[in-house]
Amino acid sequence: MALIEVFPNSPTAIQDAVTLSNEGDVILVHRGVYHENVQVSSVKNNIRIISKYKYGAILDGNCMLLEAFELNSVAGVEIYGFRIKNYLSRGIQLISAKSNHILSNKISDIGGGVNPVGIYATNSVGNLFMKNVVERIGSTGSGTGITLQAVTGNWVIKNKLKHNSAHGIEIIDGNHHAIVGNQISNNKGDGILVNWLDNNLIYDNKITNNGNNGVNAQCTNTIILNSKIKGNRDNGLLISFNYNFAGFNEIKENKQSGIQVSSDLNDIQNNKIEKNEDNGVVIHDPHTANLVFENQFKRNNPHNIKDQGENNTIIQNTIKE
Repeated sequence: MALIEVFPNSPTAIQDAVTLSNEGDVILVHRGVYHENVQVSSVKNNIRIISKYKYGAILDGNCMLLEAFELNSVAGVEIYGFRIKNYLSRGIQLISAKSNHILSNKISDIGGGVNPVGIYATNSVGNLFMKNVVERIGSTGSGTGITLQAVTGNWVIKNKLKHNSAHGIEIIDGNHHAIVGNQISNNKGDGILVNWLDNNLIYDNKITNNGNNGVNAQCTNTIILNSKIKGNRDNGLLISFNYNFAGFNEIKENKQSGIQVSSDLNDIQNNKIEKNEDNGVVIHDPHTANLVFENQFKRNNPHNIKDQGENNTIIQNTIKE
């Protein structure tokens, strides 16, 4: 294993270090501004690209380059501690990538291309996205903090996603993801949008003041647990597919329903649902076999529970005025 130190004395300083590196090497990037698009390919597995001082190494795309880092068909790469700004399309992009670690980066002001994203992964498996700050991505309704598309088994942990022009987190077409401990606020779209997924965990997130729903669950077998979902302009939680579980959440002061259900065979248990402006829980016609059990309701308007479906079970809930 070699340590390769990088200084901002060349327009391709980081890329040159990647080209020279071998498996297991550490690339230590010193403080300064770098105007680069860094490409890491499959022949560079298991290298680590680390900012010596957190946010001290700045990748600035000058509103001309497409992305700061692209990991393509690579495994075991770490990107740590960079400040990334002013790229057109992506801050960090993963394509057909496996078991990479994207940690503690600060990404902002990505825009100018079509559908800009702070961190984007496609056809990728088993990657960790942790403690990144992603903000001010895109404009006029296009621009998401983290987008994962056609992916499996990824972890999105303790990131801060705020003031993005579309969604905080968007996951499309995949299985077996964990979205845990994130702070997601003031995005213009949904806090979390999960679409055409199966078997996912959304746990211990704080989802506040987003422009659409707190969580928009267009998926099956997703578990939404122990999250604080407050002050979103649409629903706190929108459940559109079957077989989901929402439990032990605090869902308060959303501008539409606390939980809106447009599907069958979902479980809604042990949530605190308070002061939502268009019902606490609403189940739409003709949906059936949902369980609403042991929730605490308080001052939802106009109803704490509104059941328009058939054969739903609503038992042992507590209603306080």
